[in-house]
Amino acid sequence: MIRRRRISFSIATFGLFLLITCCAVALADEASAATTAETERRDGGYYTIVDERNQKIHCTAIILSKGDEFITADNLRYRITEVKGNIARAQLIGREKDEKAAAGFWGFLWLQLMTAQKSNGVGIYHTHSDESYVPTDGTDSIYANGGILKVGEAFAKKLRHLGFEVYHSKRPHDPHDINSYYRSRRTAVELLQKRPQALFDVHRDATPPEVYAASVKGQEVTQVKFVLGRTNPNLSANLDFAKRIKRVLDRTHPGLVKGILLVASDFNQDLAPNSLLIEVGSHTNSRDAAERGVAFFAEALPEVLGVEPRQPGAPAPPVPENKGSWKALFWALFLVAGAVGGYLYINTGSLEKSWYQIRDFISRLKVGESLSRVRDVFFRIKSKQ
Repeated sequence: MIRRRRISFSIATFGLFLLITCCAVALADEASAATTAETERRDGGYYTIVDERNQKIHCTAIILSKGDEFITADNLRYRITEVKGNIARAQLIGREKDEKAAAGFWGFLWLQLMTAQKSNGVGIYHTHSDESYVPTDGTDSIYANGGILKVGEAFAKKLRHLGFEVYHSKRPHDPHDINSYYRSRRTAVELLQKRPQALFDVHRDATPPEVYAASVKGQEVTQVKFVLGRTNPNLSANLDFAKRIKRVLDRTHPGLVKGILLVASDFNQDLAPNSLLIEVGSHTNSRDAAERGVAFFAEALPEVLGVEPRQPGAPAPPVPENKGSWKALFWALFLVAGAVGGYLYINTGSLEKSWYQIRDFISRLKVGESLSRVRDVFFRIKSKQ
């Protein structure tokens, strides 16, 4: 009897999750214009971001435009006011507050659902699978087999050592062109179907080596930078997730995080609240330094994701009760109800009209009659047990 109940709960939970996933995939099927726009310079140059006093803030080969923002390692937030040639001028907005708040609403729901499912998975992929590190790889680009894949493997290896289940896709998305993110979208969707707690698209920048070179805990590493698409609907949740990782690393590995860059794109981050693009050093840094940097980066994830991953080789703890399925079922229902309610509110323009539509829909379903039939079926099944 207990086993049958567990199976029933699992089936119900999986069914609801599958419904949500299918809806998300259907909505995500069409790549946005931002996804298929050019995202980085291809002329070998890079931008230098300067403040009002012409002091250098950061350098990057990612295409910048007016309105883009950069949060420095010291949590100073700048907004770009002009891009002229290789110079991007920025104005200081203020200092980011070190709030220990929960993630955005959708990020919070995602985390609750994944935690209830006992998920400790992390997805890793590479949109620009050719990216390489000149000092180690001998070139800045290796078609379909760049050094960035080995950096991703170092990331995956560290996460596995911490007890995470890692889904590392090495699928190439070459050529490195305007459609790379369109091609990698399929990979991201497939990884999300495995229900990871977080999804990382691992890249490297294209700047002079000193931009990312750093010493952390006595080791020469490359710094890690978050890149967020400010045109994607998950920006608030994505940014909260990046800030939570940065907050932990600032405490445990000072100097590892370069900053957070927000640009006019989406980088497929509309697919999930806990989806991030990270840049691990530049093509002018050694891959060894990048691998050490990304391994340090991985050490923040157990605390950030709110899980206690078991040590490799240790048996999985027994689950005496089926509380996880109940919790997952609750959050799945809450998520669906919220989505339906939001849709009705947008289409009707008021809460009152939304309620009338829901009430009319329920009355047409003849709920009382349906419940009676379900009750009869239930008792017939129970009498046979």
